[in-house]
Amino acid sequence: MHYQRFWISLMVTVALLGGLTAAWANHHRALRHLRVPQTRTATLLLPGDGGNWLSLRSMTLTLAQPHLATHSLTAHVATNGLVTWDHLAPVRANNPLIPVLFADNTHPQREARQLVTVIQQLHQRDHISRVNLVGHSSGGTIAVAYLNQAPRDTARVNKLVCIGADFPGVAPLRHSEPQLQVLNLAGVIGQVPNDGEVPVSDATKLRALVGNHASYHFRLIHGQVWQTEHSLLHENATVDRIIATFLFST
Repeated sequence: MHYQRFWISLMVTVALLGGLTAAWANHHRALRHLRVPQTRTATLLLPGDGGNWLSLRSMTLTLAQPHLATHSLTAHVATNGLVTWDHLAPVRANNPLIPVLFADNTHPQREARQLVTVIQQLHQRDHISRVNLVGHSSGGTIAVAYLNQAPRDTARVNKLVCIGADFPGVAPLRHSEPQLQVLNLAGVIGQVPNDGEVPVSDATKLRALVGNHASYHFRLIHGQVWQTEHSLLHENATVDRIIATFLFST
């Protein structure tokens, strides 16, 4: 019995690792043949609760391909809101990608206020007039909360992608954003109506928050645990293609 359990555990582990390896390889091949227009609209990547560079690394590297986008800057936001920048490539008509890393990374409302400074600096220093926001988990909460705090004289949010987000404490949009397109993605593992952490019923609350103030689109992502589990949802090849097409295609 002891050996039987050992071999069953070993086979399950091997199968899971095999699935993860295949999913990882497919993830990085998914966008190889996609071609999109190149613009100066900057795409800011926002991690979830407790997130850091490792949380965004895979998505950043997948999108940062010569025919798609360029990882131009990384923004580091200190606990007191001070922003410092890593300059990696020129900001120009190359679909600049900008991961935003918060030192205080467990308070979405505070991070939303700090994001105001990040985008203002991009607007003033790099002459960015339009941005996209991509938020995984509470990164989506940060992005939606930012919309109600954004000054009218800074870069406008053109597109917003939320991935496995649930929006606790977020107020409905107060201003009409006719230019804004919102894409809300939620994961489903097998027949279970959640991604192992966020129920679909919580993710769909974004519809009421957006109201009639912006264009809203919702998609369910179905898959196995290694494809649609909450922390792996933004490392899914299908999600990659959906996001890249939505962000960069006109």
